[in-house]
Amino acid sequence: MAAPRVSQLLAARLVRRKPARRPSEGIGQPPQLSAPDPRTLEVTQLLPLPRGPERTYTLDAYFFFPQSFGVSPTSYSMSDFYRDASIRMRLHSPTVLLADLADLNSPRNPGTMLRQQLPLLLTDDAPRASALVKLAQLYSAEVAAAAATEVEVLRSLVGQARHSPADRQRLVESLEKATSHMLKALGSMHRLRAKVAAFAALQPKEVPQALAFAEEYVSAVIDLKLADLAELIEGLAELRDGTGTATRLRVRLGRTIEQVNRYRLDQGFATPWGDAPEYYSYRIGRLKNTLERALFIDTRQADSDPFYRNSAAMVAAGLAATWATLAQVPLLNYELARDHQGLLLTFAVVAYVLKDRIKEWTRQSLSSRILRWDHDRQLVFDTLEEVGFGSIAGRARERVRFIAESQVPPDVLALRLLNRTVRGVTSESEQILHYHRQLVLGAGRSPVPAGFAVQDLLRLSLAEVLTRLDDPVSRVRFYDYQTGRFRTVEIPQVYHLNVLLVAFDHTTGQKTLSRTRVVSTRKGILRLDHLGD
Repeated sequence: MAAPRVSQLLAARLVRRKPARRPSEGIGQPPQLSAPDPRTLEVTQLLPLPRGPERTYTLDAYFFFPQSFGVSPTSYSMSDFYRDASIRMRLHSPTVLLADLADLNSPRNPGTMLRQQLPLLLTDDAPRASALVKLAQLYSAEVAAAAATEVEVLRSLVGQARHSPADRQRLVESLEKATSHMLKALGSMHRLRAKVAAFAALQPKEVPQALAFAEEYVSAVIDLKLADLAELIEGLAELRDGTGTATRLRVRLGRTIEQVNRYRLDQGFATPWGDAPEYYSYRIGRLKNTLERALFIDTRQADSDPFYRNSAAMVAAGLAATWATLAQVPLLNYELARDHQGLLLTFAVVAYVLKDRIKEWTRQSLSSRILRWDHDRQLVFDTLEEVGFGSIAGRARERVRFIAESQVPPDVLALRLLNRTVRGVTSESEQILHYHRQLVLGAGRSPVPAGFAVQDLLRLSLAEVLTRLDDPVSRVRFYDYQTGRFRTVEIPQVYHLNVLLVAFDHTTGQKTLSRTRVVSTRKGILRLDHLGD
């Protein structure tokens, strides 16, 4: 096997996994809730791009916070939510397999587009280097995502392999095929890098540099994912069935990782072993952000949003000023009795204190009626249009509010009350935070190639919320009847946050509803329990 890994640099796997499956052509995926790190929740959904008219999608996320979290309209405002929440939208092609990405002649491969653009550097219509760089970044991001998907499929097969010899044989064959595709994909990236080097005199150095970064990042992802898979296989006793299944799997993984690492060393790429492992972690993180940035869809604030928001604020300020002025009028009458003057002075002070409250109440009331959305943004993606990749246009709107239980849709509330942890007890009081997001997607001046969709990602940090919880462990004393002694043990002090997701495709009428229980302590999220849909 290869040198020591850096699995400690990755976030713990917190999600109770569901069987992996490959998406079908043109079909989106329902929203998935995951925990990329112990203090963050992430909602990911895949939305097909329309080939004709615009297509509208909505996502509703209901967060049921128990009182122990200390989350309420007074302690957690809309600005707090948007401070902790971030939105990322990127292009992704879930239907393009790793075998396609290993073939530089496949029309489904962004690397093929890049290879076809190179001869144009000799013409007057040479593409800009920035477009070629982003196409290289897109290619690498898709290879990394496809490799990760292959490993997820293998992980599901590992779980099935404990049942029968036929399942174990299928796991061996699938692993051999997947690792072969990974090595071929790395070889294709290297060949493409050599082809680009032949045109080095006609283009800036950013293009070959982007491909070098792509190779380094993809090889690190493959190394990391396969090492993670090897650790899972090592811990499964059912694979040691006397037929050599475990040995064949270890040998195949070991040879593949060894080839990847030898390649990384030959190219001078950063590795997790050596004198500075923290440099490796930092460098790979920076490469990931740089490469994936090419897929992000730009958002631009709509002009109507600040107009209505500022109008509501100005009206509120005007009413508050009017109230404060009228409250001073009685004080202008100097002929009032002395005892009445004291009363009126008190009234004036109270009126001044209420001025700010009147301003805030009026602003919130007008905003809720005039301004339906907290954020309203235009979507634009036309960076790769000049190299024949197409463009996207659309609109993204979002809103967050605390709502009462009576405002929760019946089907959502019914699913919330199913599969309770302690059956028979009355439901506890919860604060319900409702997040609503609407996406309108349409083709730009030219359509994006078939097979690409928009991956919409909502990431919510729970770091500040979790600090309000009690200590992560509690000490329990009891009598141990087996030893005849009193004992004290520490057990986790856990809290449950229920998250219900509702996704709706307005074009097809398809609706999905799911519930996840987030089990956490003050230190972070322990696991996610998927409770059905």
